[in-house]
Amino acid sequence: MIPKGIENADAIIASCKLIIKGLDSQEPEGKEVLQSVIDILEDMKKKFFLKTNLAIPTSNACKRDIIELQSIVEGADLSRFSEVMSRFRGNLEKLLKNAKMDGVIIT
Repeated sequence: MIPKGIENADAIIASCKLIIKGLDSQEPEGKEVLQSVIDILEDMKKKFFLKTNLAIPTSNACKRDIIELQSIVEGADLSRFSEVMSRFRGNLEKLLKNAKMDGVIIT
């Protein structure tokens, strides 16, 4: 059974790839950010944190945001793109911070 954090990371990566294709020449900064998200999550999937229950709430939030971004791009109305991208980046930063597992003791 694949841990939920890994499943969420895979879903986020797949959505990022679709969004990058859908953006064409629009939002070049967004495309750059999404490509770095793919690289970060691919690396993060090798680490222990995404296999724990601690990763589920934050990775779920990231997944919700990226799905919303995907629907925005598919609908071709990018008026809310920046707002949702900012929220996604905040949740991703929280996920990365939690992945450091500072203060967590495994017994």
